[in-house]
Amino acid sequence: MKTVCLYYSRTGKTKSIMERIAMLLDADLFEYTDGKDRSGAKGYLASCVDCFKPLPQVSIIGAEPEWEKYDRVIVGMPLWSEMPCIVGKAFLRQFSGRFNGDLHLVVSHMAGNDYDRAIRNVYKYSSAAPKSHLSLQTKNHDCGHEIRKFVEELEK
Repeated sequence: MKTVCLYYSRTGKTKSIMERIAMLLDADLFEYTDGKDRSGAKGYLASCVDCFKPLPQVSIIGAEPEWEKYDRVIVGMPLWSEMPCIVGKAFLRQFSGRFNGDLHLVVSHMAGNDYDRAIRNVYKYSSAAPKSHLSLQTKNHDCGHEIRKFVEELEK
């Protein structure tokens, strides 16, 4: 099965997770963005406020994937203010109609809660119904075991 992984990462944690998943699945990896600098404390606060604003326009850095090549699409994003980030929701709204393969979501966050309900709420932004999602708590935690388990489930 040919897989494409796409992600947005404000701090680099989601990027690291998606790089691991892409490596384990021998998948192509792309980053998407809204072009806004969200680094540091100021960027964090702006990101929390942006969660309540209209969805921004996003773009894929570099060339857009050739969607027809992929049987599986894995989209990664962080949680902000206990909800999937606005950049991730905007990406799904803008691009999910182009996905050829099955959609899976990977969401990273700092809290102990798995945020299942909040993550399922993001499904409404996608024209492709996600087949599964993975919620990863990243604070003082190596997500390697959960990532390997997720990949094993995908490969069944």
